[in-house]
Amino acid sequence: MKLLKLLIVPAVLLFSVAVAAPTFAHHLSKATLTETCKSNGQICLQLTGEVAEGTDARTVVVQLFGDSSTTPLGEVQFSIPKFDSDHPEKNQVNETECFQAVTTGNFAHFNIKWVKVLDKDGKAADLVIELNDATLDSKNLPITLFRDVQPCVAAPPPTPQTPTPTASAAVTTTLAGTGGFDFRYPLVGLTVLVAGLALLLVSASRGRSSTK
Repeated sequence: MKLLKLLIVPAVLLFSVAVAAPTFAHHLSKATLTETCKSNGQICLQLTGEVAEGTDARTVVVQLFGDSSTTPLGEVQFSIPKFDSDHPEKNQVNETECFQAVTTGNFAHFNIKWVKVLDKDGKAADLVIELNDATLDSKNLPITLFRDVQPCVAAPPPTPQTPTPTASAAVTTTLAGTGGFDFRYPLVGLTVLVAGLALLLVSASRGRSSTK
């Protein structure tokens, strides 16, 4: 009987620790995770949330997979800061990361998975992300975050506009059509010469008439 009483105390302590253990887990609460597509062909993720008290710095590693492939096509990392009781504003997470645009392969869709969590020393660590509609625990990794994500298609480059011809361009075109020589100036000179000769002839005729 005495032995039973002695065992009760350690058992109660172990049970209390087991029950309290989840409260010491590192948490990102009130989290949201959204997927977007950029015009340059990149798939992006935005993670927001609040760092719960007692949480240490964590790095969330997410990878991009094509169709049913097991080889990652890209990777992004989200930084979860250590809880700071003196600076509450630092406990807010709002980070957007983008995968490199996939330019090889012909994939009909992509899958995005949370594959690991690292602590500040780069070692495997624990983290619970409490989304509005789900609770994601690093004990269950890898976790598929998004399925059947459509490829992002880069927007085509803008079509260059044809410049409107200017007056100088029109003159250049005229010169080019005549071999690069402008005949307007010789014509003006010839006209002036003819007019001068005509006046000279008229003056000479009047002089002869007056001498008679």
